[in-house]
Amino acid sequence: MLLRFFRWLFGYVEFSFTGGFAEKFINDCRSNNIYIKNIIKRDNVLFARVTPHKYFRLHRLAFACGGRVRVTKRRGLPFLLMPLKNRWGLFCGALFAVMLISFLSGFVWNITVIGESRLTDAQVVNYLAQNGFRVGTRWANADKENLEFKVLSDFDEVAWISINKLGCLAQIEISETEDKPPIVSTDITNVKAKKDGVIVHITSLGGWQVAEDGEAVSKGDLLISGIYESEVDEQNHYAHAHGTVLAKTEHQIKINVSRRQLEKDYTYKNDYKSLYFFGLNLPLYAFRDKGDSEIIEENTCLVLNGFRLPLGVVKQHCRYYVAKENLLTDDELETLAKSELERKKAQELADCEILNEAISIETGEDSCLITADYALLEDIAQEYVIAFENEN
Repeated sequence: MLLRFFRWLFGYVEFSFTGGFAEKFINDCRSNNIYIKNIIKRDNVLFARVTPHKYFRLHRLAFACGGRVRVTKRRGLPFLLMPLKNRWGLFCGALFAVMLISFLSGFVWNITVIGESRLTDAQVVNYLAQNGFRVGTRWANADKENLEFKVLSDFDEVAWISINKLGCLAQIEISETEDKPPIVSTDITNVKAKKDGVIVHITSLGGWQVAEDGEAVSKGDLLISGIYESEVDEQNHYAHAHGTVLAKTEHQIKINVSRRQLEKDYTYKNDYKSLYFFGLNLPLYAFRDKGDSEIIEENTCLVLNGFRLPLGVVKQHCRYYVAKENLLTDDELETLAKSELERKKAQELADCEILNEAISIETGEDSCLITADYALLEDIAQEYVIAFENEN
C-alpha cells in the first residue's frame, strides 16, 4: 500500500513497445539503468510501466531495437496537477494557506475546563485571561508553570491544576479540594447582645447562661459567660461561650424617593458587526454613532466537529436613548417607594422573622417618605473574645 501511494505521488507512465525486438529492448533498458515494471507481452506488443523522467530515454533505445514506444496511460499526482501548471496563483495560495495554518497552530484556539464542580468555567477562563492566557495567546509566550502556581495560591478550592496542550486546544484540568470540617474555636469568649430586645429563648452550647427567658436586654449586655467561679474549688473556669439567643426586637426602615426621576427615552437602535479573529475584534463598520446606549453583545463562532474555532462574528445590538427628567404622579411615586422598601427589606431582614409590620406614607410636593416599623424575632447573640492582660 505504501509503495502504491509513493508511485501515485511521484507519477508513472504506462507505455507500449511495438515493431521491434522486445527481448533486446528489455536488456538495453536494464543495461542503461532504466527499470521498467509490470512487463506484459500480448499479441507481439510489449506493455510496461516506467517513471516519467525516464520515459523520454526510451525512444532512442526503442529506435535502436527497430521499434517504437507510445504512451498508453499517465497516472499519478503530477499529471493531475499538470493542467494547473500555468496558474501560479493556485500554488501560491496553497503555499500561503499551509504557511498560515502552520503559523496559527502556534496559538491557543480554544480553552476548555474539566474537573471543576464548585468553580465555574467562566471563573477559571476569566482569571486566566486577566493573567495573560486567553484565546489568541502564543503557546511559546505562555508561562504555564507560573500560571498554575497563581491559580493554586488564589483559589482555595483548587488542589491541583494542569494546563495541557492538545494541538491548538488548551485543556485546563482541575482537581478540587475536599470540604474541611468546621473548626471549633478554642478562644475564651463571652456572648453579648448585639441589639436591644426581649429574650424569647436561649440555647447555650458552651459557657454559663447569665440571662433568662423573658428578660429585656440592651445592646452589649452579657448573655452567656465564658468565665465561671466555682464555689467548690474557689477557682475560675473558662470556656468558649457560644449559642443562639432568640429575642423580640424592633427595626425601622425609612425610604425617601424623589418625585423627579430620570428616564430613558429610546430614540433608535442599530447593529454593529465585528470580525472575531483569535481574540481580536476587527470592526466591519466605518464609523459608529456616539451617545448613551444600552448594548447587548452576541457572539457567533464557527464550529467544526463540535470544536469551537476562534473565528466568528460579534454583533452588538445598541439601543440609543436620551435621558430626560420626568415628574411622577402620586400613585407612581408611591409604587416606586414601595418597591424600594421591598428591596431594602429583603436585604436587611433576610435572617429575621417578621412578627408585625407598620407602614406610614407621607407624600409631599418633591418626594415620598415611607417609614416602616417592624417587630422581629431574630438571633441577637454575638461572640466577643475575652482578652487577658497576661497569661497568669
